[in-house]
Amino acid sequence: MQHRPEGAGEQEHTDAQATTTNLIVFDLRTLARFRDDHPHIQVLSDLGSARVVLIAFRAGQQLAEHRSPGQVLMQVLRGRIIIETPEKHVRLQAGLLLRLEASVLHSVIARTDALMLLTITPDPARCAEEGLDILRGHTPLVARTM
Repeated sequence: MQHRPEGAGEQEHTDAQATTTNLIVFDLRTLARFRDDHPHIQVLSDLGSARVVLIAFRAGQQLAEHRSPGQVLMQVLRGRIIIETPEKHVRLQAGLLLRLEASVLHSVIARTDALMLLTITPDPARCAEEGLDILRGHTPLVARTM
């Protein structure tokens, strides 16, 4: 193993996305945009087997009750949100990760300005076909091409 001096071969990324053939860096600080009228949804990556989505909420904004045909991992990066299902209300804050099984009816409510990263698996295409409305019309920054 060769030791490289600190910073050698590293690049500072100031763009929303820096790309090489096998490596993509997403600067979430740059991509997070807050809107006053509704949550801002940005599909970051669509790999075919998983979709990664960044959602920025102003305090009080919400995603209405819906179901996802795929399993969802919700990671709160900033702020506090509540996930409501018919059986349970879960409070999430920065640093927490929640796994929600497919087809569970749920809503999301921001208690503060918040930033949430979603990973939807295993079949985002099926999610689109079965009506995961919050992603309809959002073009990914990066999509796998075969």
